Amino acid sequence: MRVLGVVLLLVFSAFADGCRDGETATTPSQSIPFVLNFPAGAQFTYNTWSLDQSYSQPPSAKTSTYWTVLGTVKDYQGMSGVTVIVDSTITGSDTLYLATSSTGDLYFYGYLARLARRRLGNTIPPRWDLVAAFSQGASGSWTVGPVDSLGQDIVYGSSVGASDYYSASVDGVTEVFPTYRVDLTGSTLLCSLWFSSIPNTIVRLLDEPDYPVTGRLLELATVRGQK
Repeated sequence: MRVLGVVLLLVFSAFADGCRDGETATTPSQSIPFVLNFPAGAQFTYNTWSLDQSYSQPPSAKTSTYWTVLGTVKDYQGMSGVTVIVDSTITGSDTLYLATSSTGDLYFYGYLARLARRRLGNTIPPRWDLVAAFSQGASGSWTVGPVDSLGQDIVYGSSVGASDYYSASVDGVTEVFPTYRVDLTGSTLLCSLWFSSIPNTIVRLLDEPDYPVTGRLLELATVRGQK
């Protein structure tokens, strides 16, 4: 019994040392291993569907969306290291700006402004929206920003971590790879994005429908120029 008492005393003493002054033993969150690294000239083709409230599978009619990387390591709207992408569809083209912070978090310029205009008819100034806080790990959560002019309708982000496997043609070869998913949630919208490290790409973009607003789904079909 005396030996047992000594052992217990040592255990409690070690526990007290670790927790004194209000300290608690925590396990640091592992960041998600995604770093934006689109090479200039890379091309991404997405199968694209419009979604209504009744969808369970994507409707048969689809179009294509094409992303072409114009340049990297650019400066734009106060951010450096910006990747510039031309987003082309049958209705026209737009320019996308993506950037990664020093901690690996992904920012998308004007992401919420586009959603607010299309879904709600709201006009808000574009800003650098934090769409994926990879540094916070698989259970991280963060504030993305408002989708209204008053700044009251806030969108929040959360990491789901490792998600589904996807397949796509990468430089002519069909590959299967794991993805990481993040969800962006507000009172009037729910969006999800899936990311892959190898190949380095955004695999899937889902904008959920909410009657009478239609949603949108993009799924990666082909990648060229990554090797």
